[in-house]
Amino acid sequence: MTKHTDPVPDLTIPLSGADAQALGDDVGRLAVRFGAVLHGLAQLRAGGMSTEDLATTIAVTTGLMNRLEGVQEAAVRQHAAQGGSYGALANSMGVTRATAQYRRDALMRKDPSEMEKWATSS
Repeated sequence: MTKHTDPVPDLTIPLSGADAQALGDDVGRLAVRFGAVLHGLAQLRAGGMSTEDLATTIAVTTGLMNRLEGVQEAAVRQHAAQGGSYGALANSMGVTRATAQYRRDALMRKDPSEMEKWATSS
């Protein structure tokens, strides 16, 4: 009898107890979404996805990207509120200073999105 060992370990995301407590139930929800995105990526690489599989991958990636965008928007808004420079923002975003300035200024002209509110629990 051959012993089967799984060559891929379980995915572990390092998160402090304080962080997990601050995130509450969102930890599990985000982990499930991320797992679904990784599954979709694996299917894409393997090939042969059905249109239903593709639609599912599109839906889960869209949901995760929307949440990540909310986190980024909240961080940019708080960076501005704390007097963060456009240069530092540009370095963080991997863009030119002018692009960072344009993006931050555009964000600051509008109200926080639903996902930004979700990110800040407001």
